[in-house]
This record gives sequence, structure tokens and C-alpha cells, in this order.
Amino acid sequence: MIADAIGRPVIDSTPGGGGRSYGDRVGDEAAEYYDRMLVDAEWGEAFCLTFVRGLDDAALITAFGGDPSAMLPQADLAQVLDGFPYGEEPATLVVAELGDWRIGIEVNGCQGNRSEVLRRAAAAGDGIAFNVYRNVNGRSEFSYVRDDRTQVVIDHIRPERRTGENPKLLDELLEGLPFGYEDDLIPEAAGLALAERLTGVRLPFDLMERDLPGAVLTLVPDDLVPEGGRGLAALDHPFVQRMLAAPILENVPAMAAFRARLIAEDAGLIDEPVVRDVLAALDAGRPLGPDLRTRLRELHERVDDDLRAMHAVQDIAAAAVPSGDPRERFGTTYAIRDSDRSLQAVVLRRCALRALHHLPAAPPVRAALATAGSGHGAPTRPGGLGLGSTAAYGVLAKEFASWDAEKQRAAARWLARRAFEVAGLDGLDWARPALEALDRGEPLPFPDRRAVFRLISAAALVTATTGLPLDQLGDRLTEAQRAELRERIDRAPMAVITIFNTVNPDPAKALTDTFTTALETFDGRDEDLVTELRVRFGTAA
Repeated sequence: MIADAIGRPVIDSTPGGGGRSYGDRVGDEAAEYYDRMLVDAEWGEAFCLTFVRGLDDAALITAFGGDPSAMLPQADLAQVLDGFPYGEEPATLVVAELGDWRIGIEVNGCQGNRSEVLRRAAAAGDGIAFNVYRNVNGRSEFSYVRDDRTQVVIDHIRPERRTGENPKLLDELLEGLPFGYEDDLIPEAAGLALAERLTGVRLPFDLMERDLPGAVLTLVPDDLVPEGGRGLAALDHPFVQRMLAAPILENVPAMAAFRARLIAEDAGLIDEPVVRDVLAALDAGRPLGPDLRTRLRELHERVDDDLRAMHAVQDIAAAAVPSGDPRERFGTTYAIRDSDRSLQAVVLRRCALRALHHLPAAPPVRAALATAGSGHGAPTRPGGLGLGSTAAYGVLAKEFASWDAEKQRAAARWLARRAFEVAGLDGLDWARPALEALDRGEPLPFPDRRAVFRLISAAALVTATTGLPLDQLGDRLTEAQRAELRERIDRAPMAVITIFNTVNPDPAKALTDTFTTALETFDGRDEDLVTELRVRFGTAA
């Protein structure tokens, strides 16, 4: 018999239930129900639903970083958010009560998916919390917390991928649930069906149309030590212990120096003379002179056939070359392989960001090596820093700002068209007139953003692509066609955000925002987009 979240058997108490285990009837039928809900819901493309028991609305809002004394009805909360520019709205939470459970609802939000928040919510309730999460980039997972630990995280799309203290904890409850687009159902529908098995309650179709209380959130800080790193010997290092005890502004330079040394050791660059000299300057708190900057740039060019070494040099340079924002000293282009060094580096970065939290929001990150040479800001080689959205933006940001408004608008419109092409949306009936209006500089032919997001639901894209309703698709597509369709569904939300970014009244802001989301749409092909942009608009090589 399937048990509920606390371990008690769940019995069907509905009329005619006959005492059957609830899990016997909550399978494909529930997933199909939630698939229909997500297809129809305006919030279904990006959401985070968190389930907790044993607390009231105020306690759940507090656990998420909100002020319960500032709770508002959902309609009033929406009016507050209307006062913010698109994309700059603060995080918010609304709360629904279903049976014994409180459901924290975030539309296009992610706080409940963070272990720091989910553990706080569990502690405020009966010790257990779980959520179903999807973002516009296609990240999709079910997370379950108990005993102040993340017990299991299940990837909705690839359910064999599970992490946590006890990855097999919910295996009995997973039987029959159609994860991974099985039966062409939205993967998050299986996650919501799993939540129903755990809670015994069904989310109503009109969930977001109810008069729900909510609040604006103050973000809960990251843990200085990631949950998975607690108690590991790597954190016994005396320097790391000192920084954990005093994550203050005065210690930030020492954190940057120690972390740069970890990167140099891990990347096998510690014996490079220029790296040793840079590390010595960092340890002594000395700025890098022009000669040392030039040598560092030459090293970056010399290792341009080794992507890992290039990324390591970029992060070492970021730690040593001043910029407008001290947070840029803690770049994460290089992925540390050694687990102990990696944990130490993560903790030091979190300590530094905690110390710097009072600073205004950072501008887009620039690449330190773009100015590490003669000072004119030219990148080291064509495409050399176009490897990841942060680095690519860093190389082009200053150049974007130097363009006139007409060129900025033209580039933004071109980027949006390319995002639609890469997402496979440009040939759809509703997209063609939008792109033509964009090319002419006319308003987009949509009543609002929500109307467009309804057009890129999984069901809508299946019908637009195949001419068939999703529930009639059956086995009519090959595996290759299914894979292509899934990729289109995953890329579509960011492409839509890209086209709306072009209409920002400030042409410079329109270009920078459009470029950032276009990079997300390209997802792994950043350098292709940067190269195309350079060819099209004559950017510096």
C-alpha cells in the first residue's frame, strides 16, 4: 500500500472508493488531468509549486522570505508588480489551502526549488516539503525534503537522473507515472500526479483564479556551505574556516586570491611563471602592472587550443584585474574538477557574495581579459571570449553601447528573428506576421504576452507543427521527429521573451536584453551566434 508523505497509508475515502489504496487510482488519469491543466493554464510554462503541511499562510510566506504583515490579495499583488519594468519584477509568492496542505505558488519563480527555502518551509511545517518546478529554459524537477536534508530530486524529463540523500525514497510512488514525455504528456504533469499521491489532494483547474493571499519576497540568502558539503573534510582547511567565521568585506581580497590559486592548481597552471606572479600580487594585495597584464593575456592566447585552460586563465584574470563590480572577481567560467577544491571554491565565492550583498545589483559581467592587455578593450581572438553568455556579453557590451540607436534597434530585431529560427518558430502561422512587423519596426501583433505564451504550450506547438491535436498524435512521429519537437518546446519560451525584449523604449537596453535571451535560446551554440552577429554588424574581431 502506498503511504503518504508522513508514512501513513493513504486510503481512498471518496464515494465508491471501496477502501482502495489512493495510489491505485492516481496514475495515468491524474497525469492526464494535470497535462490538460498545464496546457490551459497561463502559468503552465514556468512555475514552482511547493507543498507543505502543518503551518499557516503567514508561516509559509515567512519561510520564503516574505513579510506576513504585508500580505495582499492576489489582485492587489498583481497591481504592485505592474509597476515594475518587464523582467525586473521582484519574486512573489501566493498561497493556496487545500485540505491540510498549504501550496506556495510562484509563477515564473524558483525560490521554492532552492534547498535553502525548501528546508525552511519544511522546518516551519511538519518537517516535510516538496515541490514541482519548471523554468523557461526547460529545467524540470521534483524535489523532496525531510529531516532538514534534500532526500531526492527527480528530473521530470529524465527520471533515471536522481540525486539527494536517498534517491530511491519515492520509487514505490513513481510506478505508472508518465515522466519523460511518455504518452506525449507534459513531464511536469507526472510530477503533479506524484504530489497528488503524496498529499491525497487534487489541484483544482481554477487554482490561480481564486482569491489567494500573497506577498513580495526578500530573497533568502544562499547557504554559505551547500547542503551536500556539510561535514566534509575539505571545509576543515584553516583558511576556509576563518572565512566562514567572518564573511566580511575586509576578507574579500583574500578569498579571491585563495580561490584563484585553487583554479590554477586544478587546471595545471600553477607552474606557469605569469600565473605565479599574478598569485603573488593577489596575495600581497598589489594591482597588476601593464607588463603582467600583457603576459597574462599572452598566456590566454597561447592556450587557445585548450578550452579548460582558457577558462581557467579567464577566472584568474577576473580575480586580479579590477572592474566596476567586485563580484566579477569570482567568475565561474572554469569548472574545477577536484571535488575538495571545488567545494572550497564554492564556499569562498558564497562567503564573498554574502560580504558584497549590500552593493547595488551588478551590471552584466564583462570579461576581464578584454581589457587585460593594452587597455583598448579588444578581445584576444575572433570568438575567443564568445564561449558562454557571460563571456560573450563581456566582449560585446562596450561595443553595443557605442552604436547609434538605429544600429542597436536593427541588431535587436535581427537577434529576435534568429532566436525564432533556432527555436523552430519562424515558420508558424502566428509567428510570420510578428517577425514581419518586427522587421518593419511596427508594434508586435499580440494583445499581450500571455496570448503568445498560450501559443507555445506543448499542445499548441504539437498542433501547429503536425496539424494534429496532442491527444491524437499516437505513434505517428519518428523518434527523430519527437526529439525535434521536444527541443522546439524547450526553446520556445526564451525565444518569445527575446522578441518582446526588442520593444524596450531604450534601444541600448533592448539590444543588451535581446542579446542575453538570444544566447539562452541558442543554448550551447553561443559562439555561433556571436560569429553571426560579428559578420552581420561588423563587430570587433
